[in-house]
Amino acid sequence: EGQASVFYAEEGPCYRCLFPEPPPPGLVPSCAEGGVLGILPGTIGAIQATEAIKLILGIGEPLIGRLLLYDALNMAFDQVRLRKNPNCPICGENRTITELIDYEQFCGMPAHDHSLYIGADTGNGTAVPQITPQELKARLDVGDDLLILDVREPHEWDISNLKPLGAILIPQGQVLDRMNELDTAKEIVVQCRSGARSAAVVRQLQQHGFQKLWNLDGGINRWAQEVDESLPVY
Repeated sequence: EGQASVFYAEEGPCYRCLFPEPPPPGLVPSCAEGGVLGILPGTIGAIQATEAIKLILGIGEPLIGRLLLYDALNMAFDQVRLRKNPNCPICGENRTITELIDYEQFCGMPAHDHSLYIGADTGNGTAVPQITPQELKARLDVGDDLLILDVREPHEWDISNLKPLGAILIPQGQVLDRMNELDTAKEIVVQCRSGARSAAVVRQLQQHGFQKLWNLDGGINRWAQEVDESLPVY
């Protein structure tokens, strides 16, 4: 699968509106480790080149405010509308980010430091326990009392969510301020789009005394692929 969009803050949402926080350093695998269908980058690259030419020439309708989804195996295209986030740290009303950060640290691939991979020891004796969508579904099917904590942004919740399963939304940036809404005695499955932000939240909660925590491996997108195909993948 692949995605394409045009992020132009003067006319629509920026990239941070959709993904407010970069993943923790070390969590982004290389293409070799994560796996990629070789022809897919070519397809998405051609779409990106088309969008660039449209912007340069001022023709057509660019993908501003729209996310194009491409499913290569089913040869299907879909779109989801993107809305500007008024609280965006880049283009929102009260901007908090005014200069570039070290994105290489967040999205690059360190040669030897793998200590922050999901599921690995973080250096303080704690790890991020993982639960797959299939395992979570099996536990819910037998009636296990689990709380699903969605730490995405409200506009992402509007795209897809697990509210029918009792999920609640507390964006990542608000979790520490709203910990009193969470029951430390209850098992909590933390979930985001793909598993990176939720892993960071699991670590934060572990540091504040929460022990019965799970990170939904692959996030809601993997849930949509393996459990509930009616949900969009974005």
